[in-house]
Amino acid sequence: MAEGGRKVVIGVDESSFAEEAFNFYAENFLKEDDVIILVHTPERYNFVDASPHVHRELLEEIKQKVETLEDKYSKKMEDCGIRHGKFVKKHGDAGEAIIAVAEKEKANLIVTGCRGMGLLRRTFLGSVSDYVMHHAHCPVLVCRK
Repeated sequence: MAEGGRKVVIGVDESSFAEEAFNFYAENFLKEDDVIILVHTPERYNFVDASPHVHRELLEEIKQKVETLEDKYSKKMEDCGIRHGKFVKKHGDAGEAIIAVAEKEKANLIVTGCRGMGLLRRTFLGSVSDYVMHHAHCPVLVCRK
């Protein structure tokens, strides 16, 4: 991956919110020499009571979902003319993963989608975009639907 332009971290998952954030960035902010780092945190399952067979099935399902998502965004980057980019899979909380990758990569910008939760839901459930805005070391672009 070339190291010439701005480093932009984009949080992605299977949601339309993430895809719209990626599209908005690509259509409105993308520069030819930008380096794109896509960050994904796979779903977490509670494996405590799962049999070994179920455990294997769930791990395979997660692997397939991640591969499908990576293929989708690799194609989207290619279609947008993005020459420098990579897909990073991190385990754990999505907001913390985005911040960790952004700090490690010395990102110039973080892009994230927003599900549009109200204050009460955000307070109890947490919000990735809210977490990222409050913990980022660089500017954050939050794309609302």
